[in-house]
Parts: sequence; C-alpha cells; structure tokens
Amino acid sequence: MCPPRSRGRPCGLRAPSARPRPADHRSCAILLRSLRTLSAFAGFPFAAFERNIRTPMAQQDTTEDLVSLIDRIKDNTHGDDVSVDDLVDAVGRRAFGPLFIITSLIAILPTGMIPGMSVLTGTIMLILSIQLLFGSTRIYMPDFIGRRSMPREKLLSSLDSIRPKAEWLSRFIGPRLSFFLRPPFHQMVALAGVVMALSMYPLALVPFGAFPAGLSLLVIGLGLSVRDGLLIAAGIAIGLLGLALAFFAWPF
Repeated sequence: MCPPRSRGRPCGLRAPSARPRPADHRSCAILLRSLRTLSAFAGFPFAAFERNIRTPMAQQDTTEDLVSLIDRIKDNTHGDDVSVDDLVDAVGRRAFGPLFIITSLIAILPTGMIPGMSVLTGTIMLILSIQLLFGSTRIYMPDFIGRRSMPREKLLSSLDSIRPKAEWLSRFIGPRLSFFLRPPFHQMVALAGVVMALSMYPLALVPFGAFPAGLSLLVIGLGLSVRDGLLIAAGIAIGLLGLALAFFAWPF
C-alpha cells in the first residue's frame, strides 16, 4: 500500500521537484555579471553592495554633529583654494553623512552662487548617494570632480556664519528611530538622495531653485551623522515637498 503522501500518483514515483529552468540560471548569471561590471566601472565594489544588504547603515558611519564638522574642516584644510578631494580627505573617506552635510551647505549658502556650483554639488551628492546605495565602505570621487575647487576663505566664512545656529540645533538632535539606518530603509534613504541630487540639475536653471533639494540632503546628512531617524524622515519630506512645489511653479 502506498504511503499517504504518495496517494494520487503511482507508487515509487517522487513528486516533481521545483528546479529552476536553465534559462533562469542564465538570466540570473547575466544580471549578476552586469551588476558587477557596472559596479566595477563606477568604482563601487559589488561584493560590498551584497554585504550592505544585511549591514545597518549605523555601522558604516561615525557620529558627528555639525559644530565638530565645521571645526574639522577648518583644521584640516589649507591654502587659498579647497578642492573636492581636500574636503573628502578632511571629512573622512568613510563619512557619508558629514559629506552630505558639507556638500549641501555649499549648495545652499552664499558659496552656491558661484557659477556652476549647483551642478557640481548635485553631482557630488549623486555620486555619494549611489555609493551609499551600492554599499561602498570607502568614498570614491572621480578625478574630474575631485580636482574642482573653491576659495577656502569664502567656504570658511560661510561655515562660520551658521556656527551659532549649529550649536543651538545640536541640543535637540540625537539617536532615535534607528530603524531608518537598517535595511531596507537605508537603501530607501539612498534612493531618496539619488532623486534629490538628480533634481538639482533642472532646478539649477532657476535662481535658488536647488535650495529645497540642498536643504533636504542637508537634513538627511545630519540625520545620518547623529543617527537621528526623525531628521532623516524630515529631510525626505522636505525634498518631496520641494519637488512638488517646483513642479507646480516650474516656469518653463
């Protein structure tokens, strides 16, 4: 007599296994090879991205408030001009949050009035957001971006102008809602950064048009730096609201 689990089919025959078809294997292999090739071309190791799927963002960054970030930039930059590579080295090659902060500050402070600065800062934040999405543990900046520079005196004066506000703000922010720093939410945060950075290109055509996206990325970067999920959520909301207003007020 057949066992109960084999009733309905001849004895001695096994249930058909749900093996993937060879075409499925080939499709997955092609997709993985394409992603690895794209990652290698862009400088983002795919293996790091695979590890990052299970790695909280909180383990990839160091906690730092805005005041200490301003002091670090003043102490670690020298000369008449400061290049993008100088800023990255001053802030740290693993510090995504602080780099979001300083880049977005450059975009929304008077330094953002330098011709082409909105496009440059948007490109930097796009590169940072993509690397954050791909799980890079060390920030890579292409040479044609890293060589761009700005007057150091103008940068430091802009940073000094916001120092009192930074000291006041530091009293109200801190670690909370940490689930924003864990998968899959930190991938969603990185995607929001990609969208905001891309929006800066068309909005740069309008005077102060890139301000909402820059402010959004500033708040997101501050949230990443101090592990404040509420700030991250507020930054995303600011960006979405700014995009909605830009869509309805677009003059072209």
